[in-house]
Amino acid sequence: MLHPSELRSVEHDINAIAQQFSLPVSEVHDILWDEIHYLEQGARIHDFIPLLAAKEVKAVLRASRPH
Repeated sequence: MLHPSELRSVEHDINAIAQQFSLPVSEVHDILWDEIHYLEQGARIHDFIPLLAAKEVKAVLRASRPH
């Protein structure tokens, strides 16, 4: 479970990624939370999950964009 400060950070990441990739906030919200939940499944240490999830989402979105 994320702490309130981590939740604020995730919300900030959602807004930043949505702006960076010109996507709806709701779409990025779903993608990022899906990744967070996926990473939580096998994690023993949860401290960096939001950071790792945001990094992975950005990488996936970059790879899916036409060059």
